[in-house]
Amino acid sequence: MLYHHKISLAVLCVAFLATAASAQKELEGDRVDVVKDFDVRLLESNKINVTPGLPPLDTSTKKQTYVVPPRPLNVTYAAPVLRPIGMRAGPKEKQYHGFAKLGGGVPASLWGEAGYGFSAGEKFDGKVWFRHHSLNASKNNDNQRFANNDLLANGNLYLKNNVAVEGKVGYSADRVHFYGYNHDSLTLDAERVRQNYNVLDVGGRVYNSDRTELDLNYSVAPKFYVLWDYYSNKETGFDLNMHVTKWFAEKHPLRIGIRTDLTSFEDTATQKLNNIYLQPSFTFHSDFVKFKVGGNFASNRDVFSIFPDAELTLRVWGDGIQIFAGANGDLRKNTFRSISEYNPFINMRDPVTRKLRNTRYDNYFGGIKGNLGFIEYSFQGGYSKASDLALYQPQFTSDGITRFALVYDTVKIVNLQGSGKLNIIKNLSISGTLSSSVFTPNRERIAWGIPQLEGNFNAIYSMLEGKAQVRSGLYIADKIPYTDEKFNDDSSATLIDLNVGGSYYFSKNIGAFLDINNLLNNKRERWHNYPQVGLNFMAGLTARF
Repeated sequence: MLYHHKISLAVLCVAFLATAASAQKELEGDRVDVVKDFDVRLLESNKINVTPGLPPLDTSTKKQTYVVPPRPLNVTYAAPVLRPIGMRAGPKEKQYHGFAKLGGGVPASLWGEAGYGFSAGEKFDGKVWFRHHSLNASKNNDNQRFANNDLLANGNLYLKNNVAVEGKVGYSADRVHFYGYNHDSLTLDAERVRQNYNVLDVGGRVYNSDRTELDLNYSVAPKFYVLWDYYSNKETGFDLNMHVTKWFAEKHPLRIGIRTDLTSFEDTATQKLNNIYLQPSFTFHSDFVKFKVGGNFASNRDVFSIFPDAELTLRVWGDGIQIFAGANGDLRKNTFRSISEYNPFINMRDPVTRKLRNTRYDNYFGGIKGNLGFIEYSFQGGYSKASDLALYQPQFTSDGITRFALVYDTVKIVNLQGSGKLNIIKNLSISGTLSSSVFTPNRERIAWGIPQLEGNFNAIYSMLEGKAQVRSGLYIADKIPYTDEKFNDDSSATLIDLNVGGSYYFSKNIGAFLDINNLLNNKRERWHNYPQVGLNFMAGLTARF
């Protein structure tokens, strides 16, 4: 750039000199001395460094006021309607409200059962149910017969403010006969050896039909029953059960229960057995652990008992493997009703038997359970101490008829039990339970009248799209210990009871069934001198509507 400037200046100087030379002609003299060539240079510029600076920060707070005038928006178009994509609806199973079953068999037996459920929208629902079962095997053993009748009706009325009321009425009339005598030497009329048990149950409940806004569930449930038999024994019972449950985070329940259980028994005298319970508990749930802590505070005749109510469950592998352990306890009544349901050949006029008592249970347990999809299982071991446990011994009276009386003793019990349900093949369900106990009485030589081993196994297979069903069952129990007429210790035979059956609906509403029981013709005596019915079967019709 500087080079081009020099050339330009030189040209200008030459032109200027030429003009000057032309003008010198008019000056004095004609000689010009050039002292130095013309040299033009630009001075070097000095760079000015300017350092920028930030203005000081403004740390003062200024309140900003925004005024947004309201402007309502008027939507003039209809809201869009969401419609599902067209899908083929699956077939709906028809709901049946009623059923009936009628059949007969050999030995002479009759089965009749019917039930119906009804509702009135969301305001009311209820059901009625009736069953009759009778059998007469007197050709094998004189007076080996029974008849059971049961009737039940209940309903739920749903009121406002999330309140529901339930009412229930039940009646049962059962007849058994004391056929435990020597049939070779005695011939007794059926009226002489019969026993009738009649029970009237009336109950109700007031509860919340849905969870309340405060996540509370409540229930007040009174129950009353009266029992009378053929020999003018009578018993009444009243049970009032109240509880409130508060849920925290929808999964942690805090429960408080109060229960009064009052019993009065009359034969030639009147005696009472009244228990009062306070049962608080809290259960914590998480993904890995469930922990329940609580207590059962019971009072009877001014005797106060405290039982734990605690259980810990650890989910080792989801629902598949769970280990658990716990402790609990209770007072369980030995009433005329509970005793006669377990052993209908009881003699309630015996001085010991007629006395109502509580059995105190202190129980500790632990085990493993889970659901692996194809199998549900549970294995448990436990230790219990049963104070005043009811044991059963035969009585041999002067009329030659065997009846039973109670013997109370404190018994230590070690128990192992397991249960499972298999679903390996479609439409096939296999289930079973097995329980084994070791009894150690305090005074008695053995736990009279109670089996140490019991098992129950069942299989059900459905076919033909549910129209047909095949069933099989096996019940096993070990020997029952007792003392015979000569005061010698003895025991009954082992029970192996194998049953098969099936049903088939040859139309939507009408079907047939067949049950074959005790295929091995086992006549083991559950109670001494009272053999059970051997091989028997029953067939009939079923209906649903």
